[in-house]
Amino acid sequence: MDYHVKNQLLYHFWKLCIPKIERVKIIQEAHTSLILDHFGLSKIVAQLQRFCYWPKMNETISRYVRGCTMCVKSKPSNRKLGLYTPLPDSSHPWESVSMDFVGGLPKSKKGHDYLYVVVDRFNKMCILIPCNKQITTEQTIKLIFQHVWVHFGLPTPIVSNRDT
Repeated sequence: MDYHVKNQLLYHFWKLCIPKIERVKIIQEAHTSLILDHFGLSKIVAQLQRFCYWPKMNETISRYVRGCTMCVKSKPSNRKLGLYTPLPDSSHPWESVSMDFVGGLPKSKKGHDYLYVVVDRFNKMCILIPCNKQITTEQTIKLIFQHVWVHFGLPTPIVSNRDT
């Protein structure tokens, strides 16, 4: 083995030998740093192997990454959930609509900072309705009745990416 001492630090093939006490801290810093931000095992190992050494380094890092709760929660599942089914096509205008909220806008003179966007899925016509970020369900329903139902009737399917 090629070990040498430089400034009271032990090196192995020009890589810093890390004592057992410090290994978890080093792995944690490499795994959760702002630069790497929870990348997978291979990137963490490659990053640490450039400068550090300790016996069974891959196993230690692998154990740490497998035990990271953030990675376990955010890792996509490999199981197949089924095929996506497209939404049925509309046969006439305003039968089916999609809606969403667009935010981050500067406040208007009336104090609105969001847009409630309702799009007809048949001809892609849209209605832009000014609203506030803290809009309630009741207020949203009122906007639908004031701006969509009065002119076009109530659409049967309403598609939204929001929860209930």
